[in-house]
Amino acid sequence: MGSTELDAAGGRPLHDAVAIVTGGASGIGRATAIGLASKGCSVAVVDIQADAAEETAAAVRALGVRAISIGADLGNAEQVSKIVANSVSALGRVDILVNCAGIYSGTSLLDLSIEEWERCHAVNLRSFFLLMQGAARVMIEQGDGGRIVNVSSSSAFRARRVSPAYASSKSAILGLTRAAAGELGPFGINVNAVAPGATATPTAFNSLPRGREDLEAMVKGDGPASNLLGRLSEPEDAADMIIFLCLPESRQITAQVMHVSAGAVV
Repeated sequence: MGSTELDAAGGRPLHDAVAIVTGGASGIGRATAIGLASKGCSVAVVDIQADAAEETAAAVRALGVRAISIGADLGNAEQVSKIVANSVSALGRVDILVNCAGIYSGTSLLDLSIEEWERCHAVNLRSFFLLMQGAARVMIEQGDGGRIVNVSSSSAFRARRVSPAYASSKSAILGLTRAAAGELGPFGINVNAVAPGATATPTAFNSLPRGREDLEAMVKGDGPASNLLGRLSEPEDAADMIIFLCLPESRQITAQVMHVSAGAVV
């Protein structure tokens, strides 16, 4: 098989591949699910907002590919443990895993409760581990390789006023990504991370009094959330990078962090 025929699964055409995308109800996750579908990939859309996840799945099906929605609380390990099996049962296989779901914590170090700390890490980190473990086992059994992309954040790299629960969970994703890449490489599974900067998502808007207006102001000037372009990212900016990491052109990229932050991290 020539290199131009290689796909996200290492040997299957993308139009014959199946992806699991968490956080697929909105923002980067939704943009990723629809972007993969536009290239012919079937998608299992996972989100705690079951109705919104089904809306994304419907948008995927409208592009002529298969899709299911899975409503799940990613802070609940029992619910997370069923996602891969349910996806395989409905769609037949798993070739791509995009861990995009996440929750934001804005509580300071001195005020942070153990409950908030644990909830943030359960959703932002533990679910990544559990889904990577489950998906990788399926990919290895299939024998076609695969792609795993974990969504971190520029907050993992910058000293700024951000909750330690959020920043530490996003930082830990990077170590998990590198360790998994080393272990899964011999099976033809590429594992990478994407670190978006300030992005126009509902999660980001909900943490600010004036939503998008405040976020756009933050990326300009010389403040701690500024970037070199002075421009707010859209969900599609990160999604395009995630999708690239699922394409044949990225077959030699693994264990890397791809920054999509307009130069906020250099």
